[in-house]
Amino acid sequence: MNDFRQLFQTPLEVAKYMADMIPYGTNTVLEPTAGCGNMLRFLSSYSVTAPHNYFDLQHQKFDCIIMNPPFSSKYVYGIPDHIKENGMKIGYRILFECMDMSDHVIALMPWFLLLDSSVRMKKLIDYGIKSITALPRSTFDYARIQCAIFELERGFEGITAFRDFKFSKAERLLLSGQKTLF
Repeated sequence: MNDFRQLFQTPLEVAKYMADMIPYGTNTVLEPTAGCGNMLRFLSSYSVTAPHNYFDLQHQKFDCIIMNPPFSSKYVYGIPDHIKENGMKIGYRILFECMDMSDHVIALMPWFLLLDSSVRMKKLIDYGIKSITALPRSTFDYARIQCAIFELERGFEGITAFRDFKFSKAERLLLSGQKTLF
């Protein structure tokens, strides 16, 4: 049986980039859907909560939330019966619930988080979009969804920064399956 949590792990270089976005002075961090823990590798200087099952989490306040939630209910386990969202909507639900638990959210999400819903876009703009970093389409081997890192800050009213993420040569080789740099 395939463990789908393995297929969609945040690449280490992306996880480090996201961890570097955590605001100065942060103590408590939630990684709500840690999967195999790639992001956790870069969070050792914080008090981290990383539940085995997000839906069992007691909602509380965190200084920052860093996440790569599932983009499909097909790859989520432990969804309670009362939650009826499916497909991409389960990832959106996790994001919006997390926005209620922190003033700072760093989320790897599909680009169309913004593009296919004016209601979602308004909710994100009202919360505050500090930056959006476009990821290469090749970030995930098994996903055909264009992704970006959304840096959200409650109350942010400045100009949203747009960035383009570039993998290092070593990371590109690892993603392509090559074993060495030479």
